[in-house]
Order: sequence, then C-alpha cells, then structure tokens
Amino acid sequence: MFNSLSFLPYIPYNIIKYLALNEEDFWKLIKYNSYDALSKPNLTFNEKMALVWAKDDRQENYNIFFTNLVEDAITQSKPIMKLYKFYIDTENIYLANVVYQMDFLYGGNMAMVEYNGVPVPRDDLLIQRVLETLNGFYVGGVGKIQFNTQMSRYSSVKTVIGNDKTFTGASLYLVVQVGDTGVQNGC
Repeated sequence: MFNSLSFLPYIPYNIIKYLALNEEDFWKLIKYNSYDALSKPNLTFNEKMALVWAKDDRQENYNIFFTNLVEDAITQSKPIMKLYKFYIDTENIYLANVVYQMDFLYGGNMAMVEYNGVPVPRDDLLIQRVLETLNGFYVGGVGKIQFNTQMSRYSSVKTVIGNDKTFTGASLYLVVQVGDTGVQNGC
C-alpha cells in the first residue's frame, strides 16, 4: 500500500498536547497579554486546552487555532497562535515531509515581556520555548518534528504582520516526516 498520511489529522493536537504537558512559559505567553506574563500562575492542563478553538463557537473566546483562517473578527488584540499545515512534499511512495506553520500573533502594546529580568520580544521567546520543547519530539508519522532545512527548505522563522492595526508577530516553520502503508486508528 502507498502512503495515506494517516497520522496527519492528529499531529496538530499532538503538538499542543505535548506543549500543554511540558512547557509552562509558552502558555503564559499565549494566555496573558501583560509585560509580566511569566510571573502569572501556571495554568492547569484543562485551562490550557480550553484556549484551543475546537468546536462551533465564537473564535474571539480562544487563543489557539488549528487553521490559518480566523473568521470571527478579533477586535481586541491578544496573544494568539495559529498552527496548521503549510506544505506537504512527497519524498517517495511511503514518505512525505509535512511543514507546519505556527503563527504567533499579538498586539503591538504587548510585544515585550520580562524574561530573566530583561525585556525581550514576545515572539522571540515563544519561538525559543517551542523549539526547546518540540524540536526532536515525536508527534506522529515517521521520525520527529524538526527545525531543519535538510528536511524542507521552508523550515525557518519569518516576521509577519497579522493586520495593520491590532496584530504583529512571527511564523515558525517546523517539518516532520509522515509515512505509513495504510490507515491507522487513533493517536
């Protein structure tokens, strides 16, 4: 049988779940829009997962999306993350390199956070925390998710502007090989 990308639908959830279980600062940077976000209390697993938009509900009530399109107008700036597949490049009949884009967006008035006593850009810290936690983690498929241009030329970081008034940030591109020889059941 040929590659059916059977693990593909589960990868975004696996990424968020792993971050929820293994990285506290990321969630504080997504939840709290203040300069002192890292001094706020840790979130519980359920509080973290409640930030993920996963049903028919107003998107403005959430901070994390598994899509590049956020349809509801989010008029008040706040930290958000969009995690979605950016590009799939087949390597052979069994393997494909899947590039995931993570957009970290926030309002300009919350661009800085205090980290180890100094002001740092929120997106730089989000990128660093995600790479330290996820780079080399098994998310489903074959191998581990990586920040590696040898797997895909798209593996990079780019500055983005979400719109011209309320959002700015950066995009992180990570790649993972996905391959199988038939349909899998479950995560």
